[in-house]
Amino acid sequence: MEKSPGWEALASKYHRKLKEVMAPHKKNVMQTAQIKKIIEHVPELKGEAQWIFPSDHCVNHTNKGACFCAETDDAIFKQIARGKYRVL
Repeated sequence: MEKSPGWEALASKYHRKLKEVMAPHKKNVMQTAQIKKIIEHVPELKGEAQWIFPSDHCVNHTNKGACFCAETDDAIFKQIARGKYRVL
């Protein structure tokens, strides 16, 4: 899938902090709602949860607005099923 540069920049903007916040959950399988709840409690990401999607940071799934990390070793998540992700 061809990426959209504008949307990729938006998703990539949150990558570093999201990776840091998800590190304690490494290897856990979580639903999108659980991940969003974690994001909402991070001061630097507060109010931005609506723009942050696990699918934008996946090693095995991507979309037009995906982060630079999508489908690379720098990805944060692996999609297990629709709405379900393993933290890498």
